[in-house]
Amino acid sequence: MDALKMTVPDPIDELALYYPTGNEYVALPLINERGAIESANVLHLGCKGLIEFCGTQEAPLLAPVVMVKEQEVEFPDIAWRRHEHWIPYFTAHAAGLRVTGTICAPPGHRGFVYTLEAENLSGGSLPIRWGWVGTFGVARQAVYHSRPMLARRMAWYDRWTDALALELAAGPATAAMAVGGWVPMRELGWFLGRAPSAERAFRAALGRRGGPPMEQALREDNETGAPLRFALAHEHVLGAGERAQIHLYVAVSAEADGACTTVVDLQRHGAAALVDEARRWLTARLRPVPDTNLSERLNLNLWFNYFFAAGRAIDTEELVMVTSRSPRYYVSAAFWARDAFLWSFPGALLTDPERAREMVLAGFGRYLRNAGVHSLYIDGTVLYPGFELDELCAYLLALEQYVRATGDWGILEETGLGGTKRVFDGVMWLEQLLEQHRHPERHLYATFLSPTDDPVTHPYLTYNNAMVWRAWRALALLKRQRGDSLGEWRANQRAAQVKEAVRRQCVVDGPRGPMFAWALDDRRRAQLLDQPPGSLQLLAYYGFCEEDDPVYLNTVAWIHSPDNPDYITGPFAAPGCAHAPHPWPLAAAYDLLAGPHQERGLSFFARATMDNGLACETVDRETGRVKTGAAFASAAGFIGYALYRALARE
Repeated sequence: MDALKMTVPDPIDELALYYPTGNEYVALPLINERGAIESANVLHLGCKGLIEFCGTQEAPLLAPVVMVKEQEVEFPDIAWRRHEHWIPYFTAHAAGLRVTGTICAPPGHRGFVYTLEAENLSGGSLPIRWGWVGTFGVARQAVYHSRPMLARRMAWYDRWTDALALELAAGPATAAMAVGGWVPMRELGWFLGRAPSAERAFRAALGRRGGPPMEQALREDNETGAPLRFALAHEHVLGAGERAQIHLYVAVSAEADGACTTVVDLQRHGAAALVDEARRWLTARLRPVPDTNLSERLNLNLWFNYFFAAGRAIDTEELVMVTSRSPRYYVSAAFWARDAFLWSFPGALLTDPERAREMVLAGFGRYLRNAGVHSLYIDGTVLYPGFELDELCAYLLALEQYVRATGDWGILEETGLGGTKRVFDGVMWLEQLLEQHRHPERHLYATFLSPTDDPVTHPYLTYNNAMVWRAWRALALLKRQRGDSLGEWRANQRAAQVKEAVRRQCVVDGPRGPMFAWALDDRRRAQLLDQPPGSLQLLAYYGFCEEDDPVYLNTVAWIHSPDNPDYITGPFAAPGCAHAPHPWPLAAAYDLLAGPHQERGLSFFARATMDNGLACETVDRETGRVKTGAAFASAAGFIGYALYRALARE
């Protein structure tokens, strides 16, 4: 038996730059520096996680191709930017051409459009052959980790919609993609088949127009079968200074007919209109701040949170919440109440209160029955057992934050999404659960796992009990709104008891004077420690104490000092912990929200590249680049929110 066994992340030693984008229905987490899309994924409630459409080790799922004089052009320098801090586009120069590529997944649509524009800078006439080549190499299921599915891959040309269908069937059809061009397929060169390489597939598209119909669909075992290749190609002769554009429409659905007809819908809108629609939608929700450099970092992370920490299941259209829709995150495609309601939720509420409302309803519906459990599948069933007190409190804190921000008290009477009870019924049930973890005499509440999801030796955590205090305050507010004066009084009494117990039992002598202990055991022995996922620095943020409280200031000073055995020194100094002993960007975000060192937090985010600008679990102490937990979408919400709160005050 190993009561203190930990499950920790592996360090990332090789840095790969990606430019993810997506919308509610489709995520593109692996857009590489060459403009190739290595995979696309959808959330699938029936499969309890992500379904990924992937290429192979040799060829990505989808890649742009530009040829001049029968040779593919290699672009030595590709510069990337984003429209509205979310829609990625690149510009590249070579062979007398300037090529721009834009990848846009417009919100509300089940798919994306990939646009290429070429401009002839050569001074003379220039014939080009260009388009895209794709490889449907394998489909994967991701729940924490990604692995091949036991299924069959199929591909065919759908005459009715004039689109290429790519379907995954694990028994019945499970998920599908479809691809269509900007003009009818009869006006393009195209290929669908089993070519030995992506290059051969594209060259085949230049010389033919064809592929098997559904009746003769290509079928391959998902794991062992050959890659299914497809390509769309077009020829242009560009005059000096002339520009041309081509567009690829890619759709997703629960099966191929839905994907193919969605391609038609995207084509009817048109690429330019879809991009304009997306840019207007994003612009309406941007959060500008005076610091232009950090404004980009702030909004990029808010978008990453919005589209990668939640999404709609392709099989039910229901909203589900996850740590990340990127397989690069080491526990992706699963639900944590901490991630959803303490980290992602503040960013979502800042971006779009309607999304935040739906998150609350999902929390008090599908995810309520296992409240407080370490980690859940996206359908709300138990994935990783173990009780975590802060995750139980998270539901109440998010609800309180929502009603305070919006005044939408009517939500208490609504039925939770995927559940059977009203939100207020869930509130009462959470109160009962909370009481089960209260010490009858000490008025402190115990946990089994800490905020790092690891076992504890001292079950009465100060941070957790500050969260309990806040939960009781939330309960008092909600009961007052319902006219339950006795329930309000009782909740306030519980809150006062917890606060008094923490002040009396959890304050110890530290090297700088009285400070908050990390935790107490059953014999009231104190533990000096801090963990960034549930730091004592957050006590002021949650209102448990004032920012100028001497005990709090001594605690924060200890956390950010060599006295803390988990403090990481270096150019990107910040607290770490045993779970991941590297600087945590979340800890820098706490500087922005509480404590006397806001400039320290701003400096960290101005200098640290993290995961190509996106939130990650930890960074390298010397470089500021991702060290563990790449593509940490839920943390991106909290970091974006913290940056906005700090910068909007300036």
